[in-house]
Order: sequence, then structure tokens, then C-alpha cells
Amino acid sequence: MRLPCPDPKNPKAHRTDYYGAFAFGSVIVTCFMQFVITSRLQGQPWQVLLTFLLGAIYGALGVFDDSIVLRYGAPWRNRVFALMLGLVTVMIFVSPVRGFFSIIVLPLMSQAVFDYRPRHAAAIGLYLYGLCIGVLWFYYGIRAVPEAMASYVAAFAFTIAFTFITKQALDARDREGRLRGELEAANAQLRAYAAQAEELATTRERNRLAREIHDGVGHYLTVVKTQLDVAAAICVTNPAQAKANVEKAARLTAEALDDVRRSVGSLRADAPRPPLPDALRQLATHGEPVPSVAIEGTPRPLPPAVEHALFRAAQEGLTNIRKHARATTALVRLDFRDAQRVQLELADNGIGRAPRRPPAAVSASPASASASNCSAAPSAPPTASRAASPCASKCRRKGNPPANHANVRI
Repeated sequence: MRLPCPDPKNPKAHRTDYYGAFAFGSVIVTCFMQFVITSRLQGQPWQVLLTFLLGAIYGALGVFDDSIVLRYGAPWRNRVFALMLGLVTVMIFVSPVRGFFSIIVLPLMSQAVFDYRPRHAAAIGLYLYGLCIGVLWFYYGIRAVPEAMASYVAAFAFTIAFTFITKQALDARDREGRLRGELEAANAQLRAYAAQAEELATTRERNRLAREIHDGVGHYLTVVKTQLDVAAAICVTNPAQAKANVEKAARLTAEALDDVRRSVGSLRADAPRPPLPDALRQLATHGEPVPSVAIEGTPRPLPPAVEHALFRAAQEGLTNIRKHARATTALVRLDFRDAQRVQLELADNGIGRAPRRPPAAVSASPASASASNCSAAPSAPPTASRAASPCASKCRRKGNPPANHANVRI
């Protein structure tokens, strides 16, 4: 039996080639054993000599067929196969030993199943089958044909079936090897994608922490600076009030540290925060002016992202009021009366300052929330900033609003 041409880079393929060469050689040796066990040969000595010579060439070509193809190229496969067909045809007719000796054609039948399309393999099989029967017809007449047909059909059927099963198994092994290679390539690509995703997640988390530091620590530092400036200004004339301002600055510094710890802790787990109304009341006490906090409607739980965005919007708005508005009073209103959204409004009586850029928007939604600074427009008081939740994320100027007014939808 002959197995397919091996892959020179695959040691297992070389092993199957050795198996095929061994099977091919075994069939030839078995056929020529008849010359040893037969008591009387019917033929001339030159027939025996020629049969052995042709058998040696035939066996060498069958064993080294794959090596010839690998060295000289694929076209040589058909040439070698045609030469082997010619050799086996002459050898069967010349051999003084007949009958069992004709199974020497079976390795060619196996090779045809491996190497050629089904219709070509069928044509080759019919030729070899007819050759085995034709030899007996030539020497023994028509009476030998029925018995020869019955004898050889089983041998050819077994060879074709066994070769086909072997070919299917080898094809399955090759497909498995290709799939394994594709799977390894896909795994390598997935690992590369995972590394990119991890890097992207790290970048996003770094940006989120930068926003947290800006919105949280920046607010606290602004208020602490204001308290210390006031304390420095009145420390001679009003020591008691200056001491109170310094103590408040120290308390705000501690709260800023807690806020930083919450931001860092959120990398590992969600940091607890009081409900939004309580958080706004606590935020209002951080500086001057201390705004009034109005809660309208019945407070209800909000998604963490929405609560976080509203809190940061209020924090940034109060920081801007205290830094730029020059206000004496301020108001923080949180409105829960609309079942579909929550509205946050900040207002003050400050006069503001010359703007550096057009008004911007703060937006968030129940699913996601984000915040950006709301710039104050110049003009006369009052100042107002409003944030509300539903779907739309939009900030626009309506008509001629009062000075320092920005509408923010969340």
C-alpha cells in the first residue's frame, strides 16, 4: 500500500511514508515468494530473470516514488506511475508464475485512489482488474475467466475500501493540523486584542481619575484657599474668626483627602456615597457664599452614574460661583417632581466677569452621565445654571436669558 507524499517539514508525515514503503515492499516480496515455494516453474529461464529485473525496478520506483517527486517536482508523479503501469503489465505476462502473482498490481490500485480523482482512479482500477483476468484468459482460455473474476474482485474491493478509509483518516489528520494552526493564530490575535483592550481600559481609567481629581480636589483646594486668604486678612483684627476659617480649611482638607481616597478606592470597588440630597447639603457648607439647598418632590434612588454626574456638576458650579461670580447668595435646587427626569439648578446674584469662551453644556442620562464646565456669560445678574435628566444631551441659549445663564440637559 502507498501512502500520500509526506510533508518534508513534518516528521509524522515521514513516518507514514515509511509505513507505505514497507507495505509496498511486503506485497512485492510476497508475490515473488511463489518462485521459491513452487516446485516446478512453467517457463524459460530468461522469463524468470526478466521478471526479477522488472520486479526490482518496479519495487524501487514504488518505494522511492515520493522522494523522486519531492526532488524533481509534481509532474514526475504521473511519469513514474505510467512507467510502473508499463512494468507491471509486462511483468505479469512474462512471469512464469501466474494466479496469485497478479496481486502485485494492488499497490498501484492503492496509489491511484490516493493520487487521482475518482473517475481516473476508476479507469485505472478497471485496467488493472482487466489485466489480471486477461493474463489467465491468454494462457488458460475463456474457462479460467469466471473463477479469475470472482477471485480478484474481492482483492480489489478490499484494497479500494482500505485505501479509501486510510485516505479519509489522513485527510482528517491534515484538517486537524490546519485547524490547530488557525486556532493558535486566532488565540495569538485574541491575546493581542486583549492587551490592546487592557491598555485602552487603563487609559480610560486614568482619564476618569484625572477628571475626578479636577472636579473633587480642585473644588476643595479653591475653598481652602479662600478660607486661608480670609484668615490671613482678618487675623489681626478678628483672631477668633480667623481661627474659625483656618479650622474650616483644615476640615475641608481632610474631606479632600477622603475624596481622593474614594476616587482611588473606586479602582477596586464602588466607594459609598451618601444619597444625592445629603451629599449636596454637605457640599453647600464648604465655602462662601453658603448656598441654600432646595429639594423639590420626593427623592428617589438614581443610577450611580447619574448621581455622580449631578454631584460633580453641582460641585463644579459652586466652585465657579465662588471663584468668578462675586456673589453674596446662591441657590442649589434639586427637582424630583418629573417622573422622567431629575433637574438640578444652580443660581446666584453675582455679576460675573468677562467670558473667555462661549457657554458649554453638562449632560448625563440614567444610563450614562458626563459633566463639563458651564461658562458664565457677561452682563448683569443673576447667574443660573441648570442640569436636568432625560435622554437629550443638549445645551442651548433660549432667547435673551439673564446674564450668566446656561441650560444643561442630562
